[in-house]
Amino acid sequence: MFGNSRLVKANPSTDWSTIHREAATAPERDKRVGAGFHSSGMKRRLWNAGSLFDLSSTGVVTRRQLREAGVSDAAIDSRCAAGGPWQRLLPGVVLLRNGHPSTLERSAAALAYGGPTSMITGCVGLDSFGYGTNGSAGEVHLLLPAEMRRASVSFVRAERTWRIPEPITKGSIRVAPLVRSLVDATRAAKSEARCVALLTEVLQRGGVSIDEIATELAEGPRRYSALTRRVLLELRDNAHSVAELEDQRLYRTSGLPAMTHNCDIYARSGEFIANTDGWIDAVALAREIDSVTHHLSPADYQRTQARRNRMQAHGLIVVSHSPQDIRDRPTQVLEDLRRNFQHALARPRPDVVMVPRESTGARA
Repeated sequence: MFGNSRLVKANPSTDWSTIHREAATAPERDKRVGAGFHSSGMKRRLWNAGSLFDLSSTGVVTRRQLREAGVSDAAIDSRCAAGGPWQRLLPGVVLLRNGHPSTLERSAAALAYGGPTSMITGCVGLDSFGYGTNGSAGEVHLLLPAEMRRASVSFVRAERTWRIPEPITKGSIRVAPLVRSLVDATRAAKSEARCVALLTEVLQRGGVSIDEIATELAEGPRRYSALTRRVLLELRDNAHSVAELEDQRLYRTSGLPAMTHNCDIYARSGEFIANTDGWIDAVALAREIDSVTHHLSPADYQRTQARRNRMQAHGLIVVSHSPQDIRDRPTQVLEDLRRNFQHALARPRPDVVMVPRESTGARA
């Protein structure tokens, strides 16, 4: 024991929260701060640091909550000082531990800063719905009612809006609905590839529809939405990935007949043959983007081979390229397409039927 302090021996296998609670259980009393406290005889109100964790499931509390629990401003400042056990995350918001805050802790801090009518949107909002957007690497986008007065600070980008939606609770965090979080994330996208990746992931998994995104864009501000609007128009042509979108743009420079994207091919008998990334119906030529995601396991590879064999057995000419080919060797890709088109034109067209469809991006 040193004065009113207590040393705690920690087992290496004990997690930090247990250590922190044990170290914090000693009552804080009779501690004097500076000569003024000493000369006046004023004493700090009794409080137990371990019980403060009951104020929040995330360990994030407001300065007001701490005061109401009996913690003085001097004690808060002391514990949040360099090397102390707590840290100040945002104005008036404290994390009851040191170390780098997690995405959950940063989100909780943003909501504590914004107040009970605020909510998370953008990439961190998408993360809460289970979409892999790497939202933890950047800012926390916070929506606030227009009448609220909160400025952007530290890792929080505060946006005041008259279009405040009804929040959805994910664990202990309030988030904007999926379509709002998605559109807000695309507005902040720094590149077209990033915007496409955000939109196509959610569309492929059926989280929202193109029409729902279009409605959100129409009802929201036009500022910072030009890229999202342009990409959405192209995605209406049934692209499901960055590679497909790039391929469609490249194909439009080929001088070949219009291509239908993501359609089902059937034999005249009604037998299903395959779903193709692209299709030139006049000559029964199929276009394939060989993404690595279709060959992640031996089973995936076998399905791809069986599918390709089935297409060729029905007389379809299949032209396939990888995303890297499209990006790095566009001239060669165009030459392959033109050559195979001439080959398809020279042979009798197989008796097959094409049916366009709204695809989820899954291949059969």
